[in-house]
Amino acid sequence: LCVSDKPLHGELKLPGMASDFYKSQVARHLMIGIRAMELLRRMPLERIHSRKLRSFDETAFL
Repeated sequence: LCVSDKPLHGELKLPGMASDFYKSQVARHLMIGIRAMELLRRMPLERIHSRKLRSFDETAFL
């Protein structure tokens, strides 16, 4: 997660605004990760080439 509390116009946000910004960005990134896992779960095993994306009880190569 890489976010900044300094917007493009260069003015720093108020502490409360920065906190809200970070919370919303963390939530957004978490939802992206969850959605990616849901898509991978539905994908056929033969399409998942990386062993890192497979479970421990699956064979390394199909």
